[in-house]
Amino acid sequence: MDDDHLALIVTLVFLFAVMICSPWSGLFDSGYVVTPATDEDIRNATPLETVQVSFWELPPRIIFISLLLSACPLLVCPVELFFFLKLFTYLGYRKIAAATVLDSPARALIYGTVVKNPGVFFNELVRITAMKPTPVRYHLAILNLAGKIAVLETGGDRRYFENSGRFGVLEQKVLMSLRNTKERTIFQCLMENPAMTRRDLMDHLKISGASVSWYTGRLSDDGLIVVTKAGKNARYEIRSEVYGLLEKYLKCPADEQ
Repeated sequence: MDDDHLALIVTLVFLFAVMICSPWSGLFDSGYVVTPATDEDIRNATPLETVQVSFWELPPRIIFISLLLSACPLLVCPVELFFFLKLFTYLGYRKIAAATVLDSPARALIYGTVVKNPGVFFNELVRITAMKPTPVRYHLAILNLAGKIAVLETGGDRRYFENSGRFGVLEQKVLMSLRNTKERTIFQCLMENPAMTRRDLMDHLKISGASVSWYTGRLSDDGLIVVTKAGKNARYEIRSEVYGLLEKYLKCPADEQ
């Protein structure tokens, strides 16, 4: 018996015990008669002191409802319960096996897009597949759980790759950077002229020095280049293990990698 079934049985037994121990007359007929007070009643009434009562001194109906809601908070809002049931109806309550994970046409489309575009980010997937963000996010989660894709998170970015051992972590970082136009250009510049300085990159990319520092800082943090500062200037060197990967992938356009 799994944990879900055990929790359900315990909850039902608990609620049944509460119902047995509570008088049925208290559950369905509390015996209270409420009549509206008039202004005259209020003016002539003597204020009573507030008396604190324990939880178990409350009417049985209140105790039952409180225990029920604490055992199943979802019942607090019927609208949320309705949405929950509709969501299960929409998504389908069935176990998705690794062999059937690509049976969904939408999921197969997303997976094929990831395979064709290693290092693709979420907004790209939405644009390429022409799907809504919510279903794309759902299918990515299913593909990740099924082990079909790998997710690389670095610097606040989430990039998606085929999870078949095709790419190592370093290769994933290179492909991720090459999908950024500015970082791709920085690699091209450094491969053509390894002696380029921060000022040279500013002039070539037509961006500010702060922007150059930001892009090269990302590449350095990912272990793709080495930054050597000399006074107010800086020089950049592509790591030797990265150079061969750049030669391989810079030969083809970014959308064909």
